[in-house]
Amino acid sequence: MATTSSFSKGCFVFKAKPESSGKSPRKKTKKSSNLLHRSNGDLNASSLFGKCDKSSMEIRQDSYKKIWMSTKKKSEDIISDSHKQLLHDVSQFVSENADIGQSSIPTALVALGVNLPDHAAFFSLLDSTLNAHVSPFVAMLNSKECPSLKNMVLKAIQKLTSCDLADDDAEKDEEADEIVPVKPSSKIKTFANLATWYSNVVIKTPLIIILQDLESFSTQQLQDFVLLCREYRVRNKLPIQFIMGIATTVTLQQQLHHRTSVCLATKSFQSRPSIVLLNHLIEQLFMNSSVLKLGPRLMQLLLDGFLYHDLSLSSFLMRVHLIIMQHYITLPVSSLCCSMSELIDRIKKLSAADLDLYRQVPSFMKFIENNRSKVSLLTDDKEFRSFLQKSLEDLNSYSKDFSLSCRILHCLSDGMPDALFGKSLREVYINFLIGAESEDWDRFIQLLNISTSYELQSRIQAALTALKESDVSSALSDFSTSLVLFSEELKRLEQAPDTDTATSPKSPNVFVPKGKKLDKFELKAQLLASAKQARPTSKFDEIKSEIVSWLNSHLARQLKSPTTILFHEVFYAGSQVQSSWDIVPWIRRQVQPVPRVAISKALSDPASYLGCNCCSSNGQGSQILSTMPDLCIVYKLHTECGRLINLYDWMLSFNAIQQKDKDDENEEIEPIIQARFIRAVAQLQLLGFIQSSKRKTDHVARLTWGV
Repeated sequence: MATTSSFSKGCFVFKAKPESSGKSPRKKTKKSSNLLHRSNGDLNASSLFGKCDKSSMEIRQDSYKKIWMSTKKKSEDIISDSHKQLLHDVSQFVSENADIGQSSIPTALVALGVNLPDHAAFFSLLDSTLNAHVSPFVAMLNSKECPSLKNMVLKAIQKLTSCDLADDDAEKDEEADEIVPVKPSSKIKTFANLATWYSNVVIKTPLIIILQDLESFSTQQLQDFVLLCREYRVRNKLPIQFIMGIATTVTLQQQLHHRTSVCLATKSFQSRPSIVLLNHLIEQLFMNSSVLKLGPRLMQLLLDGFLYHDLSLSSFLMRVHLIIMQHYITLPVSSLCCSMSELIDRIKKLSAADLDLYRQVPSFMKFIENNRSKVSLLTDDKEFRSFLQKSLEDLNSYSKDFSLSCRILHCLSDGMPDALFGKSLREVYINFLIGAESEDWDRFIQLLNISTSYELQSRIQAALTALKESDVSSALSDFSTSLVLFSEELKRLEQAPDTDTATSPKSPNVFVPKGKKLDKFELKAQLLASAKQARPTSKFDEIKSEIVSWLNSHLARQLKSPTTILFHEVFYAGSQVQSSWDIVPWIRRQVQPVPRVAISKALSDPASYLGCNCCSSNGQGSQILSTMPDLCIVYKLHTECGRLINLYDWMLSFNAIQQKDKDDENEEIEPIIQARFIRAVAQLQLLGFIQSSKRKTDHVARLTWGV
């Protein structure tokens, strides 16, 4: 294989050797590439964990695999369950319109939202569902593989005819989990050939064509394809049906003109919004008895990426995967981030050095500073083991109670004005995980004080329903009992309303002397005096006051953020404040990269990316070496200039650096140096650091400063 030393060229072709085996090279390459991808992923994970502490490396790697597999399985189940009803409706629509009596093409318009990265997963499920229950003749097309009408027709025919499973011998040679389509006949290239081929098919099932990204197809290409399919549906009785994936209905009106839309018998289907699935994912992954949870900073970082970037659940899960892996790699105390059944055995296996790591946790150091009587925990390993076990068990129990308390508060505050803690359970959970403001709590108590008997009872019943659906711990059992008592008292009060009228407050009367008129100042003074008088309270007010005071004393105590509890760093990723263990800055750089800064760093210090010694500046960032790539030299020279850069002076400086190691005193610039300089300047302009100047033709304008 020839070596390549060019810096600017990025595409090289190396001819592969012919395969000697009798099997298809394409199938073998596909299988080997999958195996290579898997092995590379395993090697990368192993190498990352290999950099960790050897004593806990295997334990942390095993915990990481268990947590991620559990998280992945839960998320896949949630997403598949959310699509189950939509898949059933689309399959039923296709089955009901299998009759070819109508001239219009039955078309299912599936609106999946603007979260485009998630569309591929849905259509993959739809493809497998249709193949299993409706028809084996399914052709899934996307705009990338169909640049023209000819490619679109050929791809559709190829995928429809490749589903012919007449050869059973071919299936026996392949593995059970690998499906290899039979190569279609080279003669089937038009719809006329397709009609002839379909007439010989034994089982007459619909020919389903799926267009994944309708908006990406050109309007004229889509119109011609629809008219062509409709013509052969009418003339040759081909049962062609369409399933079109769209992001919004606005683009549908632009893509399908009237001439095209009249050929389609459309029915719209709507998927669940991605924000609803996100709420369900957070509840199942981080609120309901999960081992690893996210700290407030990481949770806010994930939500910002989801809500303000792409609304993609697949991207959200990829970020969660990165956080889980980095938590177990970076944090030495993550070996105890496991289920409670494994916790006791792992604590017993901790060495003295491992115990010292747990003593360095910031929350424990703060605890020792505030409790000088517990100083013996710093030296007594036996006492510290039992203390560590009890603290982690209490933290796990409190995390469950915290999630359930957020659920109860959501039931009590649902429908209140201004949505004090959020409209969804996810927002309530995150607000209290970060630390809700006391002003919102005071406002919540005020609104609860002015609630009617019916509203208060309905909120309490909703909270009791949430408690019944969840696993209530001993800490919240008294809470459930008290809510039941309050609900019974309100019911008794509604059944006997006459007893409350005797103590109902009366409206204050204003005293007006006979023969005298009150001016506005005297009237105001009397009204203020009457307002300050103690009024008789009703039975409902007494019950409401008890409920409010009880919530203030009990519910507020359970809503304290878990990140304030001892050893929260073990179970809550990203809650560390120690610089060496804090993974939030690293995750933010990976999830929300800044391209301009990354490019500037690569051009300023190419050795950090290339991994070579010839480009290393040995700690001197301003040093320019002739062995650096031309683009890096030109970039460093341009940072020393002002707003306008003289191209000739710039080229002289570039030539001086290239010729400084040579003894040649010739001042003439070689043509190869000029060509390299022009290429580097063009690359720098392409990256957006400079642009041509209209003021001076032999100058360029600098665009970036202080990067």
